[in-house]
Amino acid sequence: MIMGLGIDIIEIGRIANLIEKKGELLLKRLFTPDELAICGQAAHRLAGRFAAKEAFFKALGTGFRGFKWREVEIQNDALGAPYFRFSGRLQAHLEATGVDRTHVTITHSKEYAVAQVIMEKVKA
Repeated sequence: MIMGLGIDIIEIGRIANLIEKKGELLLKRLFTPDELAICGQAAHRLAGRFAAKEAFFKALGTGFRGFKWREVEIQNDALGAPYFRFSGRLQAHLEATGVDRTHVTITHSKEYAVAQVIMEKVKA
């Protein structure tokens, strides 16, 4: 059963401008060390992860209330497909609300990054 659905789009240039203006301070606030190791300062990759986090919190239905950006991490599997890794606190919240599977997809073009998230309850 679908428990939540979220989508987000962001201009890659907006992220590039923020990186230029705010630099490391912003990056360390929004992204985990592992995400920064994967993306470096590639604005299109960071924009995709930013959009995925926004879409996640939209799907959750709470926005960022009570959680931090870095409690949601986007990793990539061996084939490059993105997946979420959550802080213990956020994982416990998902379990308490019945969410036991999350799906994320990220895409980008020259100007935009888009992400979509689906949350499911699979277990009875």
